[in-house]
Amino acid sequence: MEALISRLKAEDEEFTSYQQAYYRVQAGIAGELKMQRTLADYHFPGPYKIFYNFECINEKGFSHQIDALIITTRFLLVVEVKQISGTLFYKPAFHEFARQTEEGIIENFPNPFDQAYRHQLYISYLLSNWGIQLPVLYIVVNANIRTKLDSSLNGSPIIHLSGLPKFLEELYQNYAETTVNLMDLERKLVAISCRLPISKNVERDRIRNGVLCKKCEFQHVMYYHHGLWICPHCGVKSKEAIFLALHQYRLLIGDRITNRELREFVGIDCKAVTSKLLKRLKFDQFGKGRGVYYLIPEDILERKNE
Repeated sequence: MEALISRLKAEDEEFTSYQQAYYRVQAGIAGELKMQRTLADYHFPGPYKIFYNFECINEKGFSHQIDALIITTRFLLVVEVKQISGTLFYKPAFHEFARQTEEGIIENFPNPFDQAYRHQLYISYLLSNWGIQLPVLYIVVNANIRTKLDSSLNGSPIIHLSGLPKFLEELYQNYAETTVNLMDLERKLVAISCRLPISKNVERDRIRNGVLCKKCEFQHVMYYHHGLWICPHCGVKSKEAIFLALHQYRLLIGDRITNRELREFVGIDCKAVTSKLLKRLKFDQFGKGRGVYYLIPEDILERKNE
């Protein structure tokens, strides 16, 4: 999402909606980091393992993205983290989840209880198939301390982040020890986990070309001169800026790139200069003649330190 916001043309009709979605994602990440700090401070009474941002695809081809999956020898807990501000309301009969902003605007949100319950069902299904007997539970955690929970949420599985340690203590009191092999369960979960592919549904002509200056918040295109990328606005010089640009290309356009496509993307006119650049990047080369292309590696950002 960050790559898309950096590259999408400002005049694009969907720029604002993507930008708002990006801000929501950033808020979600902030909430997840708060939860990680809270759990790092908690003293688990027994053996445990926490999977953060657990992702997998079920046998029907649908994805699961779980903010935190806490496994112990007493229970398994699915944690859905929210960072929604305002006052939260819930109509359980309609499965309708909403918030009222400080300005009095009421907005509906995807129901986090249904989201977490779906994950609970799938994890329970997996454990059953693996012959593992372990209670599977879920909780929605709001990490925004300013958020107010309306009385309509009474009895619903939602708490403020500060209450998570006490909630875990109650689970340990209510669920007995089992004979589950935690390491075996961990291996099985690792085996089915995968990083979900990023959707590339934005047309190529909507994506801005150029090595963009990070210092200028990706507003200005840098030019290439004697092995350096230079920003004409702030004057910053960088050898590594090309790596972020190609990382964004890989995410938004594809992992294959030709000499011509690289020239067009980064703004180099000379084919020979681009060829030298590709040699320095040490990309794997495929094809022959006019069919030659290069593969942008998944670890492109790590290569800038080589």
